Amino acid sequence: MVEEKNFAELIDESMNAPEQGKLLTGVVVHLDKDDVFIDFGSKTEGVAPTEEFLGKSGELEVKIGDEVEVILERYDHGLPRLSRRKAGILQENKAIQEKFDSGELIEARILQKVKGGFIADIGEKSEIRAFLPASQLDIRPQSDLDKFIGEKLEVRIIKFTNSDIVISRRAFLEEQRETLKKETLSKLEEGMEIQGKVVNIINQGAFVDLGGLEGFIPISELSWGRINHPSDVISAEQEINTKILSIQGEQKVTLSLKALTPDPWDSVSQKYQPGNQVKGKVASLMDFGVFVQLEPGIEGLVHVSEITWTKSFRHPKEVVESGNMVDVIVIDVNQGNRRISLSLKQIEPSPWQLFKKENPPKSVLKGTIRNVTDRGIFVEVADNIVGLVRPDNISWAGKVNPEETYKKGDEIDVVVLNVDEKNERVGLGVKQLSGDPWENAQKKYKQGQSAVTGKVKEVKDRGVVIELDDNIEGYIRANELGQDKDDTDAVKKIDPGDEITAQVVGFDRRNRQLNLSVKRLTQKLEKERVSNFNSSQAEPSATLGDLLGEKLKTISTDEGAKK
Repeated sequence: MVEEKNFAELIDESMNAPEQGKLLTGVVVHLDKDDVFIDFGSKTEGVAPTEEFLGKSGELEVKIGDEVEVILERYDHGLPRLSRRKAGILQENKAIQEKFDSGELIEARILQKVKGGFIADIGEKSEIRAFLPASQLDIRPQSDLDKFIGEKLEVRIIKFTNSDIVISRRAFLEEQRETLKKETLSKLEEGMEIQGKVVNIINQGAFVDLGGLEGFIPISELSWGRINHPSDVISAEQEINTKILSIQGEQKVTLSLKALTPDPWDSVSQKYQPGNQVKGKVASLMDFGVFVQLEPGIEGLVHVSEITWTKSFRHPKEVVESGNMVDVIVIDVNQGNRRISLSLKQIEPSPWQLFKKENPPKSVLKGTIRNVTDRGIFVEVADNIVGLVRPDNISWAGKVNPEETYKKGDEIDVVVLNVDEKNERVGLGVKQLSGDPWENAQKKYKQGQSAVTGKVKEVKDRGVVIELDDNIEGYIRANELGQDKDDTDAVKKIDPGDEITAQVVGFDRRNRQLNLSVKRLTQKLEKERVSNFNSSQAEPSATLGDLLGEKLKTISTDEGAKK
């Protein structure tokens, strides 16, 4: 059974209507506010929306009599509905396909920013939307994407399907760059000056576009002076002149900015002489000292030992501040090693120098004990000046343990012995407050005449040590203890604490001892006895022991030495 055709199909057949979706060519026969009427050879004119005939700037692009291409979209109650937009898209897509196949550059207008990139219009007459990934925008990542909205860019189509068009500007720029790079490389030589544009700044230095080729300026080559970051010297997009230090292959060109100016160290010896006072800026503070910039590219070091004469500190930042201007004294200049030694403290006279001038040796001062150790007594004798009383300078009796007698905080009188201003040391003494008993002993006792009595302090193999008055010691050698010079056992017959009387026969200045002899005293007394006997025959005879005892009593009384 043959199906009955509907009314619309009968009309289509009777009008020989073209198929929907077909591209048609027609002539504009009428214009009104909403529609454009087009005669495309059918019995009935078709209509298309007027808005589809407006240009990108909003102006009407057709007039009556113009020939246009349209797509038959559908029949609306027998009236053909046409679309110029779809016809344009069809034509644009055809052109885009051709440009995609050939790799031809096209113009893209950035419409809006979306996640991951941009939407751009690549159509010539109709709006054809394509996606431009942010990674394909430029050779280098761009931080400000908003500035590209509305811009027209040359791009290349890298993907084209019915549902997806992707474009790239980077591919085009890289091709341009490669061509320019080869041209630039052919002209470069080490040592030549070249102009470039700063394209990227990192902590380690800056990249400079030389024309299709990037060179790198290490931070150490940006300035003769110390800088914290390359941005202290240059900025992005800045045009600069540089000098080529080296060219390694096609990828690594090392540049220098500072090489365009003279090295300030070449004339440093003429500008800075030891002893000169100069002014500089505190550049950095380290544990070991302070770097002071004397001029761009010239820095000197103030070692921690040269920061202050007396003030104690844990870190230089407690004394000076970064960025401050300071006066310093030049100590040493080593041009070969590019080092200058400076001093902050030498701007002022040394406190030890002033102390020495005001307190010459033998001056008596009152001080406060700051510390007591087995090394001696540390006494503050002026503001921040501490001297040392060594154990052997505490008592004339010899070395003593200062910790047994003195304590921190006590006030004591001391004598200035010496001032070593170079090493910042002051030698002090306590025993020097009284006269040296050894000097008195040398005046008091006469060699070969004086006799002394004391107790045995120490018995040694070759002699004995006698403790006398006024902290003076005497020494009797073993062969001076008895009458017989061969009596080697005389030492063994003596014990500590025994009292002995002997004659002074010499002075041992090195050991600060009197050299004594019992034997010589005995010989002297015998001679005197014989002499007295010969001069007084009528006198009753007396024993040698009686005479020796009486004589010792007389000597002890005369010399005042017997305890």
